[in-house]
Amino acid sequence: MARHGLLAYTVLAYGIAWPLLVGGFFGTQAGVLDPDGALAAVMNQVAAAGPLIAAVVVLALSQGARGVKELARSLVRWRVHPLWYAFVFLAVPILGIAATWVFLPGATAAALGQNWALLYTLLPLGILSIAFFTGLAEEPGWRGYAQPAANRRYPPLLAALIVSVIWALWHLPNALFVQNPSETVAHLLATVVNGFVLAWAYNSTNGSVLIVMLLHGAQNATGGLIIRMFSGSADGPTITMYYLISALTFGALMAVVAVLTRGRLGLSSPGSAVPAEADSRDQV
Repeated sequence: MARHGLLAYTVLAYGIAWPLLVGGFFGTQAGVLDPDGALAAVMNQVAAAGPLIAAVVVLALSQGARGVKELARSLVRWRVHPLWYAFVFLAVPILGIAATWVFLPGATAAALGQNWALLYTLLPLGILSIAFFTGLAEEPGWRGYAQPAANRRYPPLLAALIVSVIWALWHLPNALFVQNPSETVAHLLATVVNGFVLAWAYNSTNGSVLIVMLLHGAQNATGGLIIRMFSGSADGPTITMYYLISALTFGALMAVVAVLTRGRLGLSSPGSAVPAEADSRDQV
């Protein structure tokens, strides 16, 4: 477990989520499971929390209470540079909307004019709620455990890629619930790209899982906001198109970050888990 923690974590995270999601899908298809019943709800919640459960189990077995406590502390590590909060609540939504406007200028301007109030009503609540429910279920595992484990073994860019791919493929059972295969492919691509953004944030904030939870919330809530803005309009982007726009936009951002950080993505040096020796308030 200590030598192959990342592999053990991945197998466990997949092993919790995949059987529940696949079993739930075929159970509902066969009519033996009520999709709106309590059992289906519990199965979905446990599956969603697979990354969190896997991280706690692996840390408890390999590092004992000390490892679990350190993970818990990272969930409330809020003292980071204020620009990271601005990035979460302002920059991510602005980038998403601006990129959509580039591809659909007229339709986006019209949608904003009609639904501008969603920017200060739906969006902040969406970020916080997704951060609490989805971010808390996933990010202590993907970034709280898997990212530093990968950082210790691989160069920063490769470490981010490995964790991002593992994270993206973990979502594969969702393809069972999607009619359009291109949507699944686009979603996997956007997830890999967004994984780099989350790795950069984690590395640059002294391992703040709180920030990556909020950032995860911002990524998802921005997508939901844009789809909601165009609700009822035939001129808006499809979900597949939005995933591709997101991948292109944040891929370009991460290319710039990779150049500016010389490939370190916030790490003080290759082989370090997080820049623990640095004051996180100075990491941007």
